[in-house]
Amino acid sequence: MTGETNDTCVLISSCDAYSDAWPPFFALLQRYWPDCPFPIYFISNHQDPGVPGIHPILLKEDRKWAGNMLKALDQIPHQRIVYLQEDYFLQRRVNNQTIQRVLDFATKTGAGFIRLSGWPDPEIPHDNELGLGLLAPLQKFRVSLQAGLWKRSTLEKLLIDGESGWDVEIRGSERSRQFSEPFFAVSHRRPIIDYYVFTAILKGKWVPGALRLCRREGIDVDTSRRGIHGEWPFLVREFRNMTMVLAARKWWKRMRGRAA
Repeated sequence: MTGETNDTCVLISSCDAYSDAWPPFFALLQRYWPDCPFPIYFISNHQDPGVPGIHPILLKEDRKWAGNMLKALDQIPHQRIVYLQEDYFLQRRVNNQTIQRVLDFATKTGAGFIRLSGWPDPEIPHDNELGLGLLAPLQKFRVSLQAGLWKRSTLEKLLIDGESGWDVEIRGSERSRQFSEPFFAVSHRRPIIDYYVFTAILKGKWVPGALRLCRREGIDVDTSRRGIHGEWPFLVREFRNMTMVLAARKWWKRMRGRAA
């Protein structure tokens, strides 16, 4: 690792209401990123997760996602932020050499944001060894709260106190069109930080696939505090997001466009 290690941290966003996700999250973080070279900060309200090596940021008052993030940033000195959330359950080893290459790429290109997992795929090709593409200024969800590397100054000027995470993704994507720094992303097929695809909790309920992941890993999950979604909607989404299905849908749209 280079000197940029001292300028970079991992910042995990959470709140006390999701404390039931903390034990499996940290178990998988330790399993799949045990040698993380960066300081790790954890945002919550009043509860300290009590995990060795984790620096808690206890905000007490909940000011929605953007306000919480602004307040947390005031408490850390780092200029590069690797962003995670407590329901991003890792399922593959994080490669520190790849992360360092991402940091080097961010410095070289002046990137304001590099999404490291998830959708949508970038629309504009870019010549680099990491498989990153450019997120077009008008692309939907150009700003995403999936795992990503943020330039602190970009994140700070993007945030408006009082906005929810959903607001930040929608309105922040619109605001980002005015930014000069480029935004990059991986293809969803080549995540650099790989975690269960739908996140472990959706709309306040456990996602079945995340619970299956934990069972495979031998990790207990407290399911007494929230419901569990049914399987069928997620099986449909997994099918729709398969590479061959996506390609067929794109082909069909092109054919319909030509017919019109």
